[in-house]
Amino acid sequence: MYITSKFNKICLLCRLCPIANFACRISTAVMQNKQFSGFNMKDYMNYIRPFVHYENNTKYKSFNFSLLSYNVLAQELLEKNAFLYDWSDVRVLEWNYRRQLLLNEIKRFNADIICFQEVQESHLSWFFKKLSDLGYNGVYKKRTHVHSDGCAIYYKNDKFTLKEKVTVEYNQPGVNVLDRDNVGIVLRLSPRQYDEENIIVSTTHILYNKKRHDIKLAQVHLLLAEIERVSYKGVGDRNIPEYYPIILTGDFNLEPNTAVYDFLINGALYYSNLQKPTLWSQNNQSGRSDMGNELIPKSLGITEYSQHSDILELRKNNNNKRQINDGLYSKLYHSERKNDQLLSSSLLEFKSGTGNVYHNLKFSSVYNNNISCSTYHDRWTIVDYIFYTNKNLKLRTLMKLPNVAECQPIVAMPNKVSPSDHLPLFAKFSYKIK
Repeated sequence: MYITSKFNKICLLCRLCPIANFACRISTAVMQNKQFSGFNMKDYMNYIRPFVHYENNTKYKSFNFSLLSYNVLAQELLEKNAFLYDWSDVRVLEWNYRRQLLLNEIKRFNADIICFQEVQESHLSWFFKKLSDLGYNGVYKKRTHVHSDGCAIYYKNDKFTLKEKVTVEYNQPGVNVLDRDNVGIVLRLSPRQYDEENIIVSTTHILYNKKRHDIKLAQVHLLLAEIERVSYKGVGDRNIPEYYPIILTGDFNLEPNTAVYDFLINGALYYSNLQKPTLWSQNNQSGRSDMGNELIPKSLGITEYSQHSDILELRKNNNNKRQINDGLYSKLYHSERKNDQLLSSSLLEFKSGTGNVYHNLKFSSVYNNNISCSTYHDRWTIVDYIFYTNKNLKLRTLMKLPNVAECQPIVAMPNKVSPSDHLPLFAKFSYKIK
């Protein structure tokens, strides 16, 4: 135990190497700017995280709203992995201290929609009470089995009506690539002033394991199938599916140069010849087997286009219209649903086992570069995202994420300014109303 503790501290010490001159200089770029002098962590965080506004010459009727996405660091996970936070002042690691900072941030952002990851179940009463006082309603989904944290979405009650809520469990019995307890939430929200319109908001926390990108891909594949189901409007010209605007947020534990990130942005991934389980490009020296042609078993009823096969048939039999009970035609396991509620019967034939996955949702990313940082995973990197469909949603404002150089003075998170080991993401959108 002693050796392990010392080894962990040595590993963490490596984190300080890039800031060996910290006492002498913060950052050349920062210190050369006369608008910033001296070092105050709160002022510094505000300096490196300005709001960026985009031109908004909208001549059409629109609905404006803001969104915050935040991995708030569950206290139980913090305490189980205490060695990761050796560089933080022990006082700032206490939940009573962190929750006050978190509440201050929530009030400062005053977002219309809040997506949280790592919300501890035993802290739910605090979250719901404080957020209810601020005018929010919310939906929570705990990770399955013995875990104590999960995801939550809160929305301003005076701005939105909840039309539909779906929780997604990635742990599917008997499926090796889907044996982890991560979860997701999908909500269909309607602006109160435009009751016929809908906005789909989803959040998730994907598996952390750095090597198991096969699991990450399978989890995203399942979530997209549920998002596709809830967001489906019908078909338009040339029989092409149409969808309500979608915002997908969360801690994806993916960097921008990974295959799963490419799948989210590009809508297609040929995984068959990629290394298992990392999804890296194959080479003669790797010694790893290929992924093969089947990501998930056909029995789950998810097509390679991230759609439910039985629900596609249901639409076809109902003039391409969505049926409100279509969730009962899903073959996915859910611990809160009884098997006798399922309406799907025999397995429909659909194309599978091709080594490809697709989706039709056409996402853009609010943070669409690979130099932004949202957390520290052995090095400063980005794993948290806000994805959105840009057909009817226009990005108006974002809160900039710092780059690696700007992160160097941040010796530890949590700290006296930041209550989590992740930075919050914030954006404002304009929804074009027809």
